[in-house]
Amino acid sequence: MKVFVAAALLALAAAEGYFRLPNPYSYSCQDGLCVKEERIVSGEYNSLDKCQITCGEYGSIWPQPTGKVELSKETVSFSPLHMRVTKAATSDNRVARMLDNAIQHFTRTIHFLHPDFPQTEKQPLTPEDFENTGHFNQKFQNEDPAQQEQYRQRSEYDRNQLRQRPRYSREEPESFIRRSPFLRKRSNPGVESHNVNIEITVTASDHKLRLDTDESYNLVIQTVGDETTATILASTYYGARHALETLSQLIAYDDINNAVQVVRDAQIQDAPSFRYRGFMLDTGRNFYPKEDLMKLLDSMAYNKMNYFHWHINDAASFPMYSNRVPKMTYYGAYDARKVYYPEDIREIVEYANLRGISVIPEIGGPAHNAAGWQWAQKEGKGKLALCTDSNEPWFELSKEPPSGQINPINPEVYPILGELYRDLMDYFDPEMVHMGGDDVSFKCWQSSEEIQQYLSQTKRESTSREYFELWNTYQSSAYNKLQEAAQGRQVTPIIYSSSFARNYIDKDSYVFQISEFANESVIADYIKNGYKVIFSNQDQWNLGCLTNTWVGDKAENCPSEVPTWENFYRNSPLDMLEYLGVNNARSDIQQADGTNTKNLVLGGEATLWSFDTDANGLQSKIWPRMSAFAERLWTDPQSSLSGTSFTQKRLNIQRQRMVYRGIAADPLQPEFCLQDEGACFSREQYRARTTLNNQQ
Repeated sequence: MKVFVAAALLALAAAEGYFRLPNPYSYSCQDGLCVKEERIVSGEYNSLDKCQITCGEYGSIWPQPTGKVELSKETVSFSPLHMRVTKAATSDNRVARMLDNAIQHFTRTIHFLHPDFPQTEKQPLTPEDFENTGHFNQKFQNEDPAQQEQYRQRSEYDRNQLRQRPRYSREEPESFIRRSPFLRKRSNPGVESHNVNIEITVTASDHKLRLDTDESYNLVIQTVGDETTATILASTYYGARHALETLSQLIAYDDINNAVQVVRDAQIQDAPSFRYRGFMLDTGRNFYPKEDLMKLLDSMAYNKMNYFHWHINDAASFPMYSNRVPKMTYYGAYDARKVYYPEDIREIVEYANLRGISVIPEIGGPAHNAAGWQWAQKEGKGKLALCTDSNEPWFELSKEPPSGQINPINPEVYPILGELYRDLMDYFDPEMVHMGGDDVSFKCWQSSEEIQQYLSQTKRESTSREYFELWNTYQSSAYNKLQEAAQGRQVTPIIYSSSFARNYIDKDSYVFQISEFANESVIADYIKNGYKVIFSNQDQWNLGCLTNTWVGDKAENCPSEVPTWENFYRNSPLDMLEYLGVNNARSDIQQADGTNTKNLVLGGEATLWSFDTDANGLQSKIWPRMSAFAERLWTDPQSSLSGTSFTQKRLNIQRQRMVYRGIAADPLQPEFCLQDEGACFSREQYRARTTLNNQQ
C-alpha cells in the first residue's frame, strides 16, 4: 500500500510538468525541539516551518525577547495579499511616513518567504521602488514647509483610506514585489478568506534614534474566526519597527496552501538590555558600493542592531567627497567611481534611520592618515601627513602599510580638519563622531625631521612622554574643531581605549571604545573611574581574522583561535566586570558618587577591518556570528549556552531566515541539523541537557 501511494504521488508531480518530490516527513515539538517523523506514522502533517515558529518558549524569535512571551502552538494560514494595515496612529507626520516605509519593507520580507521568490530581486529598496512614499528621497528636516502643511491638511478620511486599503493586489501590485510568486499563483481557497490586520500605535514623535531612545514595544496577536489582528504599541517609531521585525519572525511559509502562516495567538513584551548595539565597517582599506552598505543595514535591522560605525577613510584611501576640501577626495580616492558623494551619504543615513539605525562617522587620527593629505605641500602648507614618502619600509614607521600619520605641529592641519568635520555635520547630522585614536606610531614622529627640529627648538627630548604630549596637541585641537563644527549641537566624540586615553582624555567629554582583550584588568579601571564605555574586545568581537594573510599589528594581533559564534555570544560585558571585581555590575543601584555602574556600559560593537574583505565577502564573513553578538546585547542572557534556551537551534533558523531575505550568511552546520534539531549538539550541550532532564 505504501509503495502504491508513493508511486501515485510521484506520478502526480510528473503530470504537473515538473518533478517536485512530496515531503514524506512531519514535525512535532518535543521538549522544545522539532522532531522529524514519517507522515504515515504521525498522522497529521506539520511542516518544519510551522514547528519552528511555535516550538519552545521563544519559537524562532531572534534576538530572544527580554520580557513576557506567550506563543500559541497553533498557526493560521493566509495569503499575503490579504494582509493590510488598518491602523497606523501617530500624531507626527514624519513618523507616519516612516511607518509607511517600515510597513512596506515588512510586507516585502513576507513575500520573500516564498521559496520561488527570485534571489536577484532581493536587493535594497531605492527611492524609485516606492510608489506611495515619494518622501524617501527627501531629507525630512529639509522638507518644503508648504508640502508639510499640505500633508497636515489632508483629511483624516483620505489618510485612513490610504492605510486601510489592501497594500498589494493583483490588479495594482507594488513595484518591488511584482516578481512575487504569490501574485502569479493563488493560495488555496480555504485560506483566501482569512484576513490579517495590523494595528500600530506610536505615542512619541521621535524621528531620530539616540542613546536615550525608547526602543521597547508590545506585540499582541489575536485570532477570532477568519480574522487575525496584530496589535503593536510602542513609544517610538523604533520600537514599532522592532515589533514589525518580531512579527515577521512569527510568520512562515505554508507549502500545502501556497500561502503563509502566522502564530494564532501571541503576546510579547520586549526591550533591549543595552542602548548601543553596533557594528564598525572600514571602507578606507577597501571600498563598498552604496547598495552593499544598504544591504548591510537591512541585515543589521533583521537582528535589531542600532548603530553603524562608519570608518570612512584610512591611510590607503579617502573615499568621502568633501564639499569644502574636494582635493582630499581628488587625491585620496582609489578612483572616481569609488567615492561616497554627499547625496549617497545622505541616502545611506536616511535609509539607516528607517531601519532603526544611527550612523556614526569616523575620520580618525592621528594615525592611519596618508591618502588625501598630500596635496597641501604643493600649495605651501607644508606636510599635513608625515611618513608618506619615506624610503624606509612601512614597519619602521607605522603599524601597517601604507604608513602615514597626521603632523600635529603643522597649524595648517586643523582648519582643514575643521572643514571636514563641518562636512560630517552636513552629511550625517550625527549624535556621535568617532575620532579614532588607535595604532599611533611614535616611530613615525621619531623619524620625522620636522618633529625632531620642533623638539629641539622647544628644548624638548625625543621621548615617549613628549610624543604623548604631541598626541595630546593633536587630540585637543581636533576636539575643539569638532565642537566648532557642531555649532552648538551636542555631538559626543568616541575614542579608542589606550594608555593615552586614560591619562589625557576628559572622561566626561568622551565615550571610550574598549578594544582590550576580554578580562584584561585595565577594563575594570575604566568603570571604577566613571568612564562611559562601549565594549569591543578584539579577541572576541573582531569579525576579521578568518584566513588572514595581511601584515601589520592588527593582523598579527588576531587571536590564535578565530572567534566563533559561541565567542560572540558568551562575551558578556557585565559578567566580565563582575569577574574583574566590579561590584554591583548588574545592579541598578546608584553608587555613593551618584554613578550607576550598569549605565556606564552603553553596549558593544563588533568590528571588521577590511584589510582582507570587500563587498564580495562581507555578508558571509559577518553573519551569522554577528547575530549571536546581536542577541548578547539585546537580551544579555545569563543562562548557560548549553542550557534550556537552545540558542543554536534558533540561530540556525535566523541564519536561514536571512538567506531567504537575500543575505549571504554562512551556514553554521549542515542542513540536516536544521531538520533534526536535537541531533547536532556538542558533547557539552548533550551533557547539560541530560543533567537537566535528570533533575526534572
